[in-house]
Amino acid sequence: MDRREAVRRVAILMGGALSASTVAGVLGGCRAGEGTFRARTLTKRRDELVATIAELIIPETDTPGARAARVHEFIDSMLTDWYSADERNEFMAGLADVDALARKSAGSDFVNLTEEQQTSILTAMEEEALATEATHFFSTMKTLTIFGYYTSEIGATQELHLNPMGTYDADVPYAEIGRSWA
Repeated sequence: MDRREAVRRVAILMGGALSASTVAGVLGGCRAGEGTFRARTLTKRRDELVATIAELIIPETDTPGARAARVHEFIDSMLTDWYSADERNEFMAGLADVDALARKSAGSDFVNLTEEQQTSILTAMEEEALATEATHFFSTMKTLTIFGYYTSEIGATQELHLNPMGTYDADVPYAEIGRSWA
């Protein structure tokens, strides 16, 4: 599967709700995990917030989660290299809203809350995002997390079991491949 096919499949998975910047970044070769990471748009605190939210969206199970796939690096790269100033500012305002909501509901920054409290806040944000037709921070965060994860080496090879060499076997019983679809 090439990058365009991956984008097409994730677009179908997301119901076609992809911003032009996200598609351009993925097709343009946005990369994370090359060398030592130093955030260019996100502060250290905001980078940890993004990594925490991404890990809650795609947690570690029998396969590595979003943090191991370095999704937060992908998101920083997208914000820096592909998002417009308005899109970047909207995303950063959304991050500030997450912390404000956490302080209001639990008296602490989001990353300092329990996983249960964090999940509760994100669930409320997702319900709010589903109720509105306007672009919502959580929708953008979720889309970037899914794109970053499933286009990473970890997401493609360990979760989707993609073989980049392109082997094809049309007659494999489902029981042998499990949840893989790539």
